[in-house]
Amino acid sequence: MNQKIIEIIGPPGVGKSTVYKSLCKTWTPSANWVYQDTLLLPEKPNIQDFRRWFEYYAKKLLGKKITRSIKAEYGLRFVSNNPNLAHFYWDQLSDTRIFKDEEINKRFRSAYFLFCDFCRYQAILEKESSKLCIVNEGLLQKSFFVHDNEEYLNVLLSTYLSLLPLPHAIIFINTPNKKVIFERLRGRKKIHASHVGKEDAGLMEDIDRWQQTLNLIIEKAREANVKVLNVDGEKPIGDNVSYINSMLAKL
Repeated sequence: MNQKIIEIIGPPGVGKSTVYKSLCKTWTPSANWVYQDTLLLPEKPNIQDFRRWFEYYAKKLLGKKITRSIKAEYGLRFVSNNPNLAHFYWDQLSDTRIFKDEEINKRFRSAYFLFCDFCRYQAILEKESSKLCIVNEGLLQKSFFVHDNEEYLNVLLSTYLSLLPLPHAIIFINTPNKKVIFERLRGRKKIHASHVGKEDAGLMEDIDRWQQTLNLIIEKAREANVKVLNVDGEKPIGDNVSYINSMLAKL
């Protein structure tokens, strides 16, 4: 995986998805990178299979997503290829310090999204491509690692990164101006699951925890020789996309 994937991470509200979508729009076939949906596009159907051919080109004409959902078999192969990592995840999902017994619904939610990541990572790895693949919010961006016990978190992340097939590089979008992140989160129509019902003080505390956790991940990733590209989430999207493109060309 370390020769394949570049992962975008950052605290919720910093603008990761907006930057990712804008970056994808600048992609050209001559680039040395590709993004997930393009890499996993199904082969163009033959006109002899008229139903699939019509569906493919109708979606393309209407600007709709052409990629299909990734089969569960990919996720199962990822687990089979990374058994120690899979056991580690299961331990985290079962840990009552992360999810209380009455929060079993949150455990299942996290497990669902985690397995979806298994599927897409394995699908990317099995693609025969010499290009790097940009992934938004992958295995380094997991809310169950956000913890207020720094000593516990340090040990936890050291173990995690020793088991995880590390990415080739990380695009870390962040800003020291927590007020910007706070205002973006409060202005969202879609509320992050961990922010539901939180007062302003609780939300600021959550931003702090996310930043501390991600900074520690970045520190440990650098120690493992993973390249890190720092992006200021407060800057205009166009400027950040241009900067990321210029840096990707050097990888």
